[in-house]
Amino acid sequence: MPYMSQSVVSPPRSYVEAMSDRSIANRNRTLLTQSPQLRRGGGKRRAPGSPNGSSNKVAKCSSVDSLGAYSRLISDLRSNNSQDLVLFRGHRNFDRPLLPKIGRGETRLKGGRQSDLPDVEKRLFGNFKRFGLPFLHIRPEDELDWLAIAQHHGLPTRLLDWTGNALAALWFAVRCSPIKENGVLRPGAVWVLNPRDKDFFERIDRVKPFTVTSAKVYRPKHITQRLIAQAGYFTLHPLDRATSRFKPLTRNATLEGEITKISIPPNAFCDLRDDLERLGVSDLTMFPDLDGICRFITWNASLLEDEHDPPNVLLNQ
Repeated sequence: MPYMSQSVVSPPRSYVEAMSDRSIANRNRTLLTQSPQLRRGGGKRRAPGSPNGSSNKVAKCSSVDSLGAYSRLISDLRSNNSQDLVLFRGHRNFDRPLLPKIGRGETRLKGGRQSDLPDVEKRLFGNFKRFGLPFLHIRPEDELDWLAIAQHHGLPTRLLDWTGNALAALWFAVRCSPIKENGVLRPGAVWVLNPRDKDFFERIDRVKPFTVTSAKVYRPKHITQRLIAQAGYFTLHPLDRATSRFKPLTRNATLEGEITKISIPPNAFCDLRDDLERLGVSDLTMFPDLDGICRFITWNASLLEDEHDPPNVLLNQ
């Protein structure tokens, strides 16, 4: 006789049991919201960092011209938060400030007089939500999700990209040849943000991104493959209502974490780029889509200004 499954009727559950389960679910939801990343954490790295007397002071580190020196510097970092999290951001231009795209001088927007910037920002964001919805695979749950997607696709927002992957940040700093100004090659930079616990949002679902008064660290949901590949994080920046401007993160007193700047000399770009590609860090891995594939193929077949043309025999292999 064939096996037939029988439905089992569970006995009615008490009100206390139901409320207990609801409390556990709410607690787990809060933990998921607060925890930016799951980490195992080595003993040395888990040790708390020493208190910093002057909050948010930028420490200029020595130049790093090799992958070994960079790795040793990163391995000595100790987090100042219970999340065991240190964030990185690579800049090709050493002098570029830590400003979100919408607050940079080169981002010239129609009607973007400084007194009108809040209205311009809301108009950009509203148009993205209106035009972008048919192209989304999932509907964002809140305004922060919408901002993360808009930032991901190039819209000027008040978010600034960071990564939990130190090698990824170094790649973005050296993936192109150095910038030349007045005939002089400029160094690149890797910014290091070591946030404190107060620098994280406690409840993402309660955040109103256009009215925040403090700079905070935000981990977006894994809504795109690029955010996963790049170990993506953001800092959300407040608008200074008095000046209608965004302050660089290094001059924002609302952020308590330490900020460090690592200089990458221009003559090291080429070797670092080559070493990173051998370790599997390239556009192919940072952008896991057709855009990334095309970028990687083009880069692999191109000759940057700081590179030497290899013999044809090597190219044809």
